[in-house]
Amino acid sequence: MSYVLPWLWKVESKRLLWLLGLTFALIVTFQYVELPYSISSLFSPTKIPVLRNSTSLVGDRTHHNSTAMTPTFLPNSSTSKDSMEVKVDQIFDSSGNNTAPAASLPTSDPSPLKENATAPAASAAAPAALPVLKSSSVNENVTAQEASAKAPAALPGLNPSPLKQNATLPTTSQVHDKNSTKEDVGSASSLVRFVPEVKENAKTLDSGVMSITEMSKQLRRNRISLNRLAKRPKWVTKPDLELLQAKHEIENAPIDNKDPLLYAPLYRNVSIFKRSYEMMEKMLKVYVYKEGDKPIMHTPPLGGIYASEGWFMKLIESNNKFVTEDATKAHLFYVPFSSRMLEETLYVKNSHSHRNLIKYLKDYIDFISTKYPFWNRTSGADHFLAACHDWAPAETRRHFSSSIRALCNSDVKEGFVFGKDTSLPETFIRDPKKPLSNIGGKSASKRPTLAFFAGKPDHGYVRPILLSYWGNNKDPDLKIFGKLPRSKGNKNYLQFMKTSKYCICAKGYEVNSPRVVEAIFYDCVPVIISDNFVPPFFEALNWESFAVFVLEKDIPNLKKILMSISERRYRQMQMRVKRVQKHFLWHVKPEKYDMFHMILHSVWFNRVFQISV
Repeated sequence: MSYVLPWLWKVESKRLLWLLGLTFALIVTFQYVELPYSISSLFSPTKIPVLRNSTSLVGDRTHHNSTAMTPTFLPNSSTSKDSMEVKVDQIFDSSGNNTAPAASLPTSDPSPLKENATAPAASAAAPAALPVLKSSSVNENVTAQEASAKAPAALPGLNPSPLKQNATLPTTSQVHDKNSTKEDVGSASSLVRFVPEVKENAKTLDSGVMSITEMSKQLRRNRISLNRLAKRPKWVTKPDLELLQAKHEIENAPIDNKDPLLYAPLYRNVSIFKRSYEMMEKMLKVYVYKEGDKPIMHTPPLGGIYASEGWFMKLIESNNKFVTEDATKAHLFYVPFSSRMLEETLYVKNSHSHRNLIKYLKDYIDFISTKYPFWNRTSGADHFLAACHDWAPAETRRHFSSSIRALCNSDVKEGFVFGKDTSLPETFIRDPKKPLSNIGGKSASKRPTLAFFAGKPDHGYVRPILLSYWGNNKDPDLKIFGKLPRSKGNKNYLQFMKTSKYCICAKGYEVNSPRVVEAIFYDCVPVIISDNFVPPFFEALNWESFAVFVLEKDIPNLKKILMSISERRYRQMQMRVKRVQKHFLWHVKPEKYDMFHMILHSVWFNRVFQISV
């Protein structure tokens, strides 16, 4: 009996433990499955109210990687405006120098060297049509035969805008001519001639928006990837080795942020920029192709909205410092065509086809690649173009896929490749004989208007939204107009630019706008409302230090965003606008660090960090 009881006790203990475990498991399962529903049943199923066009500027995913210092963002609703100003002002001391820990600073990418990634350029199908080309004699050791020339033909079938339209946003299908240069001319009158109605629930934002901070990250990634994946030239030349040497010197540039001509906060890395610019001045040689008939080749417009490609072509073709007649010494090869004249000369009105324009460019490449060995040696990687027309990205996407493209329409969603392509500033030149007339504006203390905009109200989908919220004097601090009445010398429009704190740069049909450069020209802080727009000279400049970026979906909060910027921060940004201004000026005779040199530097810089032998 004494042996039986302990055995039974052991058996009963095991059963008890199993029973307790099973009971505990059942309780846990019940809580996991039923408890949430039991609790929710105690409350009313009232929905949380959502504001119309609700935009939590801090909580939006597109902003997570940005710092609270960037003027694009709003403080949390529980944060007072004063506390926001303290946060902004604590970052910089009175001289504009950074005094905050790195974690709280706007992303300025201190090392622009190892930037850039390999987003492959999108391809666009293109037919063929030979341009009428002049054959020029270049004393090179070439054995290839010249290609024959045919007249280009206009073919129907494409929408007038070859660029893909955002399926979720209202667009226009008509062929627009930006060269109606008076579209933005203003008058002091508050009359808005036309303000289209905007549906309350109209969708204004595509999910694939890349913030300015994400662009900087992509630039860093592409710089590494493009260098790693770059196609090696078929044979190595002396200029290739010179580029490798330049790359080494730029990467190991000594720290130098005391240059009086270069204000360090304006740049991603002022030491890198300075060394790169010095190396460009020291060694860069460009070969300019002489083939091609006018007006498409060699004869660009110098006035109007597409003047950037014209001024660059004019100045590079007449330059003795950088241009070489000996193509074997060239680091870069320039294809001198005007995207504006290509459209004016070959586009058949109402044909809805750009095939013949694309084919003209393809045939030009076929011609020079047959006549000379330079294009084929690198598949065009050491060739570049400067094009300002809206259609240029689509016209060059496929046949210039390896080349460096300086584009005004620098749209991330239209195949712009960070680290290879560069953003060309769009400049509106009213008088080609006096490109610097009326430069400058009032001091920060003499700018009574908070923000100003005037332009064609039906030019794209963003402007109608801007006008619907802020037009018709809805707010006395914001002077937001449609197309203003003409005035002699465009004085009223210029007066608004010169006396406003912030100048609204809202996109038109495409992401680019001449207002970005205009604002800088008139000492006005640019407020860029254009999703996926890559600002000019993005490789070198820290745009967040002197400009404000507002997402298209945040237009209803425009005033709130601007008012969240302290007076001290505004004055700092306006001072920086005046300092960066020299990079956005055209001179009849190019000057150090001006627009001509900055465009050339962006092309040079991208080529240096792609070189692979």
